[in-house]
Amino acid sequence: MQRTRLHDDVFFEILWDEKTEIIGIQWKEATASMTEQEFKSELERFAGYVEARKARGILVDVAHFRQKIGPGVSEWRVKNISPRYSAAGVRRFAFLCPEGAPIPPMMNQSAPGESFATRGFDHPDDALTWLSGAD
Repeated sequence: MQRTRLHDDVFFEILWDEKTEIIGIQWKEATASMTEQEFKSELERFAGYVEARKARGILVDVAHFRQKIGPGVSEWRVKNISPRYSAAGVRRFAFLCPEGAPIPPMMNQSAPGESFATRGFDHPDDALTWLSGAD
């Protein structure tokens, strides 16, 4: 996978692979101090890159994600961000957890109303194989 860095800031890095049309986030340890509004702003920024690239797959590396998601944030994401992913053409969304970590059940299912499949993985090769698969 040949990835190009599209964005890099204190909280995350956005990477793009032109060949596979997979875009990804690598969250950073600094997310421990991220506010809820900063989290929402970062997701909005990322959604803009997803739309611009017409990504077919999203890989979100949560190994270093430290922010505690507050109540209502997941619902906000499904209402405000997920439709943007769908409209851009996203078919698959993968979470990447640390190797050997248990995958929470919520990472293996799409939220109600999402039109793309969602799965969690603990190895990058498995996630990329699944993201690159046929629909």
